[in-house]
Amino acid sequence: MIVIFGNGVKEFIEADGKFYCPKCKFMQVYNVKTTKNYFQLFFISLIPIRDKSQPFVECQKCKNHWDTSVLKDNNFYLDETPVNS
Repeated sequence: MIVIFGNGVKEFIEADGKFYCPKCKFMQVYNVKTTKNYFQLFFISLIPIRDKSQPFVECQKCKNHWDTSVLKDNNFYLDETPVNS
């Protein structure tokens, strides 16, 4: 019998919205994500190995990552109305 095991990363979407992407230079949809490492058996995530990572912002167009501070005064709902902080 062959047993396949290892570890892998799982991403979690914590929030979404729109922002002015520093790379795209346009209003784009973003996701705030965190990651967590898991022990995997037959490519199925079973046991968490570490705590969740710090949240980061990912542009859904260019797939670049930024710190969540990029959303300060640059955070909009999906209908492009500003989020009041």
